[in-house]
Amino acid sequence: MKRALISVYEKRGIESFARGLAEAGWEIYSTGGTYRFLSEEGIKVKKLEEITGFEKLLEGRVKTLHPAIFAGILARRDEDAAEMEKMGFPLFDLVAVNLYPFTEAARKGLEGEDLVEMIDIGGVALIRAAAKNHRWVTVVVQPEDYLSVLEEIQELGDTTLETRKKLAAKAFAITSFYDASIFWNFNQETLPGFFLANFRKYQNLRYGENPHQAAAFYVSPFSAWREMVVLQGKKLSFNNIADLASAREMAMDFSETFCAIFKHQNPCGAALGETPAEAYRKALEGDPQSAFGGIVALNREVDEEAAREMKKTFLEVIVAPSFSPEAREILKKKKNLRLVQIPFETDYPYEGRLVEGGMLIQERDRFTDEDFQIEWVVKPPRIPWKDIKLALKIAKALKSNSAAVVRDGMMVGGCGGQTSRVEAVRIACGRAGERARGAVLASDGFFPFPDSLEVAHAHGIGLVVAPGGSKRDPEVAEKAKQLGIAFGFTPRRHFRH
Repeated sequence: MKRALISVYEKRGIESFARGLAEAGWEIYSTGGTYRFLSEEGIKVKKLEEITGFEKLLEGRVKTLHPAIFAGILARRDEDAAEMEKMGFPLFDLVAVNLYPFTEAARKGLEGEDLVEMIDIGGVALIRAAAKNHRWVTVVVQPEDYLSVLEEIQELGDTTLETRKKLAAKAFAITSFYDASIFWNFNQETLPGFFLANFRKYQNLRYGENPHQAAAFYVSPFSAWREMVVLQGKKLSFNNIADLASAREMAMDFSETFCAIFKHQNPCGAALGETPAEAYRKALEGDPQSAFGGIVALNREVDEEAAREMKKTFLEVIVAPSFSPEAREILKKKKNLRLVQIPFETDYPYEGRLVEGGMLIQERDRFTDEDFQIEWVVKPPRIPWKDIKLALKIAKALKSNSAAVVRDGMMVGGCGGQTSRVEAVRIACGRAGERARGAVLASDGFFPFPDSLEVAHAHGIGLVVAPGGSKRDPEVAEKAKQLGIAFGFTPRRHFRH
């Protein structure tokens, strides 16, 4: 006779799965809440206590941790049959277990001993034992697998080795993910000795950076990405998510109403506004040509007025914390346009990237009040703080080497990803054109030579801010005095490679 051990926290789908096993002639053992649930559903089920000979211990902390249970799961049918018969322990052919929802409890704010009690011990041990012995034992951890497993058992009398191996791999992944979630909740180190990945697939993507590359999007259970909802439009691609992630991250630097338009993970438009519509119009005005097919991030709800403005331009994605019903009605006519709703706040502390065979991890680069403590070399008669802060934040969002030109609360020129600092300044000023006159220019890194100031002055830039740190800072400062251009050193660089 085939035997199954069923002990689940989440009861979804377990009734029909257990009933199907019972109808197929399987003997079912269970304990605690699962036993009561299945019995109340009229399913014939036996208590594990019939095997172990004892009730639960330590108020339920110990229920399944017993040699008779684990021997029944781990026994090799060829080598261990005689010993199992001698001991009188039954063999288990299937283990269906899911775990206490530690991650969900932590996310909802449960703390202290209450959270500690949500760490599953017996369940993880049962899953790993069954997965290890997958040559003979089927392990089922997710309700999504109940139907396919049951259908295979009904057809063949048991699962195939191929199925058991596939389920075992999933089981080890789930227990690893579970342990990593516990680790991150308890970890207090900034860069711990072990960096455990706990990302779960959100969805497969249409393709990677190029159509011949397969790709998927994975998210941490502790990040805002888990709440992302694609309200309409085509399936997101790798590049779409890379762009919208960069645009959203930039928008989170602002408490004021702000809009950014991104292409290739660089802002081509960025502006502050009194309303979402005004912020979008000004962002678009910065570079309407580059904005074609762009990714828009707005840190306020997309309302009817903003939607009417956005509808006029071909856009790939709009990402915002919410969309009004009127806005959705307007934008649904553009069927391929993706509307992505996601909270615009995060406490996820890390950023990084994969390299061949490794992973680079760093703390997130955030602005602090220190960034705006400017050491003025030539102080302007009036300090346009709104434009200075905007320019510095745009320079941070652009790929290094970068320069951003801002006027009247909007980006009028920008350039990133240059190997030469002066070239970034030249291109940014050139894109600004006549709008450069009297504007603010910010750089993400120091000026290694005075030539960047000369270029800015030639284009009529009114004020320049850049980090200090070059051995030629005195030369740069002297050039600012000679040119009579307002100039100040900021305390920190913000490279983005």
